[in-house]
Amino acid sequence: MQFLSLLIICILYSYSLFILYIAIMAKDNGDIGAFTNNIANFAVLVISVSVNLIIVNNSELSNIDFLVFPFDYLTISFLILFFPLFLIFIYNEKRKVNRGNGLPKFEESFSTRNILPFKYDLYRKLTHLVVLFVVLFYFNFGFWTKHVFIYLSELLPEDLYMLFYSIFLSESNNMIFTQYLVVFLVGISLFGLLTADFFRILKPKLYPLKSVNKILREKELHLRLGPQISMTIGCFSIIILYGLFQPLGPMMICTAMIISIFGDMASNLIGRVFGKKKIRNTQKTYAGLYSGIVVGFLSGIIFLLIINAQELFGYLGIFILTFIGSMIIGLLDYLDLEIDDNLTYPFIVSSILFFLSLFF
Repeated sequence: MQFLSLLIICILYSYSLFILYIAIMAKDNGDIGAFTNNIANFAVLVISVSVNLIIVNNSELSNIDFLVFPFDYLTISFLILFFPLFLIFIYNEKRKVNRGNGLPKFEESFSTRNILPFKYDLYRKLTHLVVLFVVLFYFNFGFWTKHVFIYLSELLPEDLYMLFYSIFLSESNNMIFTQYLVVFLVGISLFGLLTADFFRILKPKLYPLKSVNKILREKELHLRLGPQISMTIGCFSIIILYGLFQPLGPMMICTAMIISIFGDMASNLIGRVFGKKKIRNTQKTYAGLYSGIVVGFLSGIIFLLIINAQELFGYLGIFILTFIGSMIIGLLDYLDLEIDDNLTYPFIVSSILFFLSLFF
């Protein structure tokens, strides 16, 4: 394995240790909910990275690396640029605190609320649509990006061109390129979001993105990792676990994401507007539960038809996969686990759909 890939893996494990440290802090403070959620994020990240290393080094699925050239260089370059820039924002926040500006007023009004105002809950759910870019880069933008990379590589000296135009850029391996492109994009997002969230938890006064707290619930304002972290870890983990098994991996990854984000959005927003009957003693309603299942099912069907998955699975196979995926979303919604559903939805649905797809 190349040095840069090893370095990136070590950085991922280091971030995992920070998550573990925050989980232990939550347990010591008696916040069992935050501990459970954080330890789940820690476990999913560590297990997915470790399993990916086993897959890459002990199979013929990829003879390249954990992260290939030029994405390994781009990742390290991002970190070199990101950390000093982020420290500048931290320094500016420290100056504000020293001038006595303190925490913004909205923290006082939101810190005692378990239920967000509908406007902020809507903003929170709309942020989930960012995940659609993963789908687009897998099946559309990624191929455009590949051609741009090939064009730029032709401008390089011949030795560098031969290095650049490796197996993952060859015409017979389109989705190998998009796989590593998606790993790179989601990976740098994970580094950036985790760094910011560590400061939000450990040094809240120096956190430069305090306006993000508007879309956090009360239990997420303290020692619990934010929902954006759970979503990014959930997406990153399934991408590095199943993405190399092509074409099934990317198909099931994106199907799980589509079902998860649209099912979750429908469940929350429709449930809040039209729901009357509560599920046990939670804030969730049966109207939201059923709408999440239906919308998740329909969105999964539409996506698989758009990418012509019926040629691989048949129409019955598409129906079965999306039905099972949407029912899993419904079950997880009903159980209302302490672990953030932004982590459980994509990870569990993608894992089950991937192994089921092997039988079609």
